[in-house]
Amino acid sequence: MDYASQRRASLLKNLKKDGHDAILVTNPVSVTYLCGFTGDSSFLFVHAKGATLITDDRYAQQAEAECPALELHVRPHSKTTPQAAGEILAKHGAKSCTVEADHCSLALLGAIQTNATKTTFVPVTGQVELLRMLKDASEVEHIRSAVRVAERAFVMFKSMLRESDTEKDMVDALECFVRRAGGKGASFPPIVAVGDRGALPHAQPTSRRLGETSKLLVDFGADIGYKSDITRTFRSPFGTAPTRRNKQERVGYNLEELQAVVVAAQTAAVAAIRPEVPARDVDTAARKVIEKAGYSEYFTHGTGHGIGLEIHELPRIRQNSDDVLDAGMVVTIEPGIYIPGWGGVRIEDDYLVTRDGAVCLTTLPKDVTVLS
Repeated sequence: MDYASQRRASLLKNLKKDGHDAILVTNPVSVTYLCGFTGDSSFLFVHAKGATLITDDRYAQQAEAECPALELHVRPHSKTTPQAAGEILAKHGAKSCTVEADHCSLALLGAIQTNATKTTFVPVTGQVELLRMLKDASEVEHIRSAVRVAERAFVMFKSMLRESDTEKDMVDALECFVRRAGGKGASFPPIVAVGDRGALPHAQPTSRRLGETSKLLVDFGADIGYKSDITRTFRSPFGTAPTRRNKQERVGYNLEELQAVVVAAQTAAVAAIRPEVPARDVDTAARKVIEKAGYSEYFTHGTGHGIGLEIHELPRIRQNSDDVLDAGMVVTIEPGIYIPGWGGVRIEDDYLVTRDGAVCLTTLPKDVTVLS
């Protein structure tokens, strides 16, 4: 099935509703989504009679292989991609053309207009991103594959941990294991936080060692073109629990108890997922569980987000979201509790929204003894 062609047809249909009949796509992620081309420095002109990929000699053979049914314009090195795009618009006699306002700067638009003097450009936002919210069967399978790669990498990662490993060591190792497991690379720089540093939701790696603390938070994913996003929190196999004499971490909180609260919050959020439900209601479901347990002030971010070609896509699952869920979306559900001086607990899994609810794409266990 030619999914890319279907996506372009849907895009043009949506544009036509607003009175437009063409778009110049400059966001490389959107280009990939609409035609399958995975290079960069290339634009896609989509119009009623077809589509033209505008690229250069570096990608000529790649473009022919990845987009065999597409009109291909290979610009000479004497011209820039914006100049070539302007020429294509002029060649097609484009009187009006929409551009992605979030990705086409004034400078870029000016360069395109140099050779498209008779074209009126209309900025639009979210046209491709709204389409990307709903994944087709091929996209879902790609995300499943990205999950499997990430989970294989995690199995390797946990088996190779050493007491002397620093956060930086573990981040480097995890990125390597993702590639060894079949990924192009990590979906994003992995977050590996030991002990009290788990209270930083986006902790940067330091020289803190695994053996110094009692727990570890790991947030990671694999990029195979499409991405996955998983978080686990567990006891260190080497560190000892904090005591009032050994205050590497703040005492007075129990990892197992907080983990149970976070898992319950995730379960409540997943139970709320179904088509036509406002995304903020899913966030509320998780937040109520954490609030009832007395930790509402320590849940400091949204409950989840869409994933796909990018690690953060629509819909946004948070309190101020206006997005509404629909079957075909793939989202993360990742509630957390972050206590300064003690650490953090976050559990994150990837879910496919279905007509009946949600299907979990991840399979890693969620208990604190995951490294045992």
